[in-house]
Amino acid sequence: MKRRPAPPSRWASLLVLALVGAARVAPAQDISPEYRVKAAYLYNFVRFVEWPSADSSAPLTICVAGRNPFGPVLDGLVSGEMVNARRLATKVILEPARDCSVVFVPEGATTGAYLRAAQGQPVLTVGESSTFIAQGGMVRFYIDGRNVRFEINPAAADQAGLRISSRLLQLARIVDTRGSRP
Repeated sequence: MKRRPAPPSRWASLLVLALVGAARVAPAQDISPEYRVKAAYLYNFVRFVEWPSADSSAPLTICVAGRNPFGPVLDGLVSGEMVNARRLATKVILEPARDCSVVFVPEGATTGAYLRAAQGQPVLTVGESSTFIAQGGMVRFYIDGRNVRFEINPAAADQAGLRISSRLLQLARIVDTRGSRP
């Protein structure tokens, strides 16, 4: 099913939402605006994804693979927050971990290892490399001019048992399982 990119007004709305969330965080040392926006997107992605039935006492953990480009920004966004009665948490991991609900794989990290570990698990995978979707990732950030945008591979999310809200899908560039763009 082909989808067109969302009209600029929808992109603008999500960007405002992301920036408002990022503004809640105390100023952080030398964290680029790009990663402040990506941190806000990650926080908001959790709100628009449905995980299969799970232990509701376990937190929804956003794991950052390898180096942490967010500094304290992502921690500040999720601190004390709840989604569907589950506490949000963050964690930096140096190798794949089992307790991640979301895995963010920054540019330069070993993408394949994290994607293989998440395969078949209800883990939302988010990355930045140009080949992330083609390797089986679900969400990829990309830069469009001066804006942070994202594309989603809904088939990869379906295979993991995750349900992505149609509201989030409307804001994304939709990519098929082979990584081609409609």
